[in-house]
Amino acid sequence: MNRLDQFSGLFWLAISIIACVESVRAHIGTFENPGPGFLPLWAGVILGIFTIVLLIMSTLRKRVEDKITNPFKGLDLWKIILVMASLFAYSFLLSWGGYIIMTIGLMVFLFSVIRRGRVWIDLTIALITVLASYIVFFKWLDIQLPKGIFWF
Repeated sequence: MNRLDQFSGLFWLAISIIACVESVRAHIGTFENPGPGFLPLWAGVILGIFTIVLLIMSTLRKRVEDKITNPFKGLDLWKIILVMASLFAYSFLLSWGGYIIMTIGLMVFLFSVIRRGRVWIDLTIALITVLASYIVFFKWLDIQLPKGIFWF
């Protein structure tokens, strides 16, 4: 795995350098008045730091035989299909059913597909999460969310 980590590390290091150079060309600005290149610069710097750590670790680690394995081994294909279908249905039904109802339904469904837990725990977690996100986005940030058929 060391050689593959080194190749991928070099690729991401090049991407981070390109992001930093282009963000400097786009005008960085200051902390008080950030320019369009401010966020990409720091994203490139953080990516570069992580990449350098990866390169150092893969160089210092004992060499392991490069063996390509099947990335789908051990995955339950039906769970993947159910999750993808539920996200697809959610995107189409969101404006009709509204943010709160549809997102609670999606989260309860995803919790029941991913892990078989108690329904009331899944429903409680979904309610808390959706209501917290509703308060943050709709009330505090004044972002419009789909109201749906129940007008909330």
